[in-house]
Amino acid sequence: MKHKIVTIVFILALILTGILYYNHANLIIILTIILVIYLALTALGSYQIKLNYYITSLNKTNSDSIALTFDDGPDPATTPQILEILKLANLKATFFVIGKNAEKNPELIKAISADGHTIGNHSYSHSAGIGLFSRQKLVNDVNQCTDTIEKVTGVKPVLFRPPFGVTNPRYAYLLQTTGLKSIGWSIRSYDTTIENEKKLYNRITSQLKAGCIVLLHDTSTTTIRMLPALINYCNQNNLPVKPINELTEQ
Repeated sequence: MKHKIVTIVFILALILTGILYYNHANLIIILTIILVIYLALTALGSYQIKLNYYITSLNKTNSDSIALTFDDGPDPATTPQILEILKLANLKATFFVIGKNAEKNPELIKAISADGHTIGNHSYSHSAGIGLFSRQKLVNDVNQCTDTIEKVTGVKPVLFRPPFGVTNPRYAYLLQTTGLKSIGWSIRSYDTTIENEKKLYNRITSQLKAGCIVLLHDTSTTTIRMLPALINYCNQNNLPVKPINELTEQ
């Protein structure tokens, strides 16, 4: 893991600095600067899943296709509309569902599965404080989501997306314990904050290329309005849309 390498380098830097500048008047300042750099790298690694700092996530594929992924559902107000758009286009996507939402809306989980989409684990609680969970509490939370999905569909999910894309050493333990595969993204759409569908479309298509994994939310009404145009763009630019599990099998 990259964080282990950075930590080793940090410790060696502290030791070497202490030896070389033992009697230097600015030793404390130098050590403080090294510490600040280390903490900055650690924070950046936690919040940037594409860096694979704590865990190895699949952030892009070597395929000629792309993957559309939808987080945070299912939502009875929006998910059916996403499913209808995908069905009309005869496309399959990947849905990273929140366990508590799946538990409340099992019929939507069945619909997602029946339409041939892949269902992944996005934790049970999606708690704002999940990054502070203990190792076992994190495992229990994620396993509860797995159990909920399997109970409804009969299929145990193998894909996992960390809530908020935030990771730490406890996620490495989680993946090792559960056998789940972490999925990140190539393009973060920010469709939960961008309200204009044209702006959202431009943000995605300006970065879109073969192998990309696009992060969307089936809870976003902006995404509902934008999705047909995005699908049309993919068709016109020879970018087939497939679920992630198919891309990783190629």
